[in-house]
Parts: sequence; structure tokens; C-alpha cells
Amino acid sequence: MDPEKIIVWNVRGLNSLARQNSVRELLNCYGADIICLQETKMAQPSPRDLLSMLGSDFTGSLALPSNGSRGGILIAWRRHLGITGATRTDIHSISVQFCSVEGHQWWLTCVYGPQSNEAKIEFLQELRQIRAACQGPWMISEDFNLIASRG
Repeated sequence: MDPEKIIVWNVRGLNSLARQNSVRELLNCYGADIICLQETKMAQPSPRDLLSMLGSDFTGSLALPSNGSRGGILIAWRRHLGITGATRTDIHSISVQFCSVEGHQWWLTCVYGPQSNEAKIEFLQELRQIRAACQGPWMISEDFNLIASRG
């Protein structure tokens, strides 16, 4: 994988200018090549919002719209990374296939898991289907909304 830094953040809403400015400040501070944002609570980020929030060097993006005031996912990357053109949008996730300078392909999946217990099994099955379809190296960024154990 070529990117030096990947930021994964559950932003809990990007509908305010202050939240969007926080994303821009974080990117400026850490110089990340890829950013994965969960719980954007945005129906569909406009090109203007993306430019304001990410800057002009982030020329690639893929978004999963929110469902009302829940969910929403955004993956964005700097122009020098490019992509192989393969993307995938599922119910609770989006995936992008990147290609390194050496020609090695790898997948990045960003998820925002469901809140209801009934949908969690369906969500885990979705992850299995993504893995079967996205062969090779795979990174998953998460907000699974799952509890591993209660102690």
C-alpha cells in the first residue's frame, strides 16, 4: 500500500461548516493521503462541500448517502494515489480498489454498521460477500456498531 497516512474518523455529522473545517484542519495537520469518514449524516456531499472540506488535492471520492439522520460514509483520496477504477457500494459499506506504484492492487472498505440487532447478521454477511469479491490485500475501516463482549 502506498499511502503514508490514512485517517479513519466517526465524525458524527458533517452538516455544519465547523465540522467540515475540523476535517480540513486534521488533513492539513497530518497530511493524510486517504480519509475514511463514517456517520457523515449527509445525503450526498456536494462538489463544493468536498472542495471546502478536503482541499483541491483530494480529487477522488466515493460516498454512501446517509439514511435520514443516520449513517453516511465518505472515502476520499489524494490525486497521486489514483485508483484502478474498481469500486463497490453495499448497504453498510463502500469499497475502493487502489493500485500501488509497483502495480500491486489492494482494497479499502469503509463500514458503518447497523444499529438494530436484526440487521447485524445481514451486515456480517455483507462483509463476507465483500471479502469474497475483493480479492488480494484488504483493509477495512470501521464503525461496526458491535459489542465483542460484555464484561
